[in-house]
Amino acid sequence: MTADDRDDIGLLFETYKLHAELTERVAALREGLNKLYSSMVAGIVAASVLLHRLAPNAETTWVLPILGVVVSLSWMFALHSVTGRLAAKHNVLVFLEKSLPFNFLERENKEFDERNFVRRRYSELLMPGAFLVLCIAWLVFLSTTCPYQPGV
Repeated sequence: MTADDRDDIGLLFETYKLHAELTERVAALREGLNKLYSSMVAGIVAASVLLHRLAPNAETTWVLPILGVVVSLSWMFALHSVTGRLAAKHNVLVFLEKSLPFNFLERENKEFDERNFVRRRYSELLMPGAFLVLCIAWLVFLSTTCPYQPGV
């Protein structure tokens, strides 16, 4: 191996490390998004309990489940965007690894696939999806038990 080859591998490895660090930052962003949206969901639940105790027959009871649907969909779209970005970064890292002496991610993917684990991309949507279903059920319940009558 010549000095130029070692320099090229060194440069490639530095690029790989930088890209891996950027991937970790995107993963941290995903965790921050989950914390933010979890807090918003908790706020909606707390507000619904408070509203039900203060004014159980108020016309504003429709606002909270609609807000819940909006928050759920927003959460799902944000997670989809971030996980798509992570998948793209992962693919670039796998491509860069092909020029390195050891393929960490390629071997990890092989082990992961052999054990049939659920991809995080799908399991992450469980929480916002469940909240979305609950908010839609809440809206259906409200529409059947207390139909909105403007001006009454």
